[in-house]
Amino acid sequence: MFKSLGRAPAWMTFSGGEPFLRGDLPDIISSAVHHCRPAVVNIPTNGWFTDRVVAGVENICTTNPDIQLVVNLSVDHHIPERHDVLRGAAGSYERLMATKDGLRALDLPNLTVGVHTVVSNANVDDFPAVAEGLIALGADSYIAEPAEERVELQTMGTGITPGGAGFRRAAAAVMENEKAAQGTVARMARALRGEYYGRVVRFLDGDVTAMPVCHAGFISVHIVADGDVWSCCVLARSFGNLRDTDFDFKKVWFSEQAEEFRTWMRERRCACPLANAAYTNLLVEPGAARRIAMGMTRPARVAVAAGAATTADPGGS
Repeated sequence: MFKSLGRAPAWMTFSGGEPFLRGDLPDIISSAVHHCRPAVVNIPTNGWFTDRVVAGVENICTTNPDIQLVVNLSVDHHIPERHDVLRGAAGSYERLMATKDGLRALDLPNLTVGVHTVVSNANVDDFPAVAEGLIALGADSYIAEPAEERVELQTMGTGITPGGAGFRRAAAAVMENEKAAQGTVARMARALRGEYYGRVVRFLDGDVTAMPVCHAGFISVHIVADGDVWSCCVLARSFGNLRDTDFDFKKVWFSEQAEEFRTWMRERRCACPLANAAYTNLLVEPGAARRIAMGMTRPARVAVAAGAATTADPGGS
């Protein structure tokens, strides 16, 4: 499948569930790097299996020195007991911190260790304290994204998404506390987030035009564990299954189902705060791309603190 995908991907994310449950994860990623040559590979992890995560990351980084590996540790709260409750497993925070320390000890030039928090109605009222506590962990970057109702996560109808005011407070705290992003990838991610957070706040406040024109299914794609190829994990609209094409990605990507979806997307303005798609969309929106490039060389504005827009052309180009 990676061979058929070719050199198109610039950024590949291997997510779960917990990706490191697979003992062959380093081999899978090395295969992807060999055939696709992405610049960045990203892995989110709950950090439960410390030895497996640390050994796997060291394997991936040393075997593939030309990529930048970003490992995002999923932390829901700075208070250990609250994190464990939100995760539904006692000892989660302790294991996660052991994993964080193990990854930091690797000191590999092509490894970025980030902390990622999902802002939901279960923890939004605890910001800015959550941001202040987690930034003190000393990771290379700190990311917060809104919880979403997604088919993939079986969270439709749960009401977990925070309101605009709550997410504005959380995002402002993140940007204020994470001022010293280190490394090219971390600086790019911070500049992207500065643009993204402002858009999300407006979107959650009811302005659907705040999000950029969506190109999910055009320049980004979600491949599911069972072989389905989705435009994104929110709509979960399948273009077909790789098992039915002998794992030939191009046959699915250029299928009639895929073209029907793209026609539907052109006719309907689909908008949501999904970060994976939004980041890609922002990078191909000329005005946003310029601001992001400028943000890599100077501190990003914390426009979300006042709930202001971070762009003059919210509809994109």
